[in-house]
Amino acid sequence: MTEKKRKYPRKSFNKPVAFICKGIATVADGVEIGEGGLSLQTEFALNLSDKIVINFYLPQAGFFSVRAEVKNTVPAQVTKKNSMVYGLGFVDVPLSLKRMIRAYVARTLHDQEDLMTAIQAKS
Repeated sequence: MTEKKRKYPRKSFNKPVAFICKGIATVADGVEIGEGGLSLQTEFALNLSDKIVINFYLPQAGFFSVRAEVKNTVPAQVTKKNSMVYGLGFVDVPLSLKRMIRAYVARTLHDQEDLMTAIQAKS
């Protein structure tokens, strides 16, 4: 079985994410982020193709509000009972925000590589 390749790299995004869907606002746990979208974990039931507005904070960049569409769903890890992880695709995201997300992902990946190198050097 071949693993599906992502169009954009993603990185862990363990930060709160607020969203509005069907007239209801709620807060969820961010899971991953990339130029093309974001995944979040919530008990709020979403359906494929639902349109939502996401509000999130990127360190060193600020707060953002972006329209998105639910692209996929998978059961969440056992950390939260009755939760699902939803993969969201950004809709009409400005190029400037894509660049900031790309920089965040690259910076975070670089920080993790430095950490792994330091851990290996101590071994």
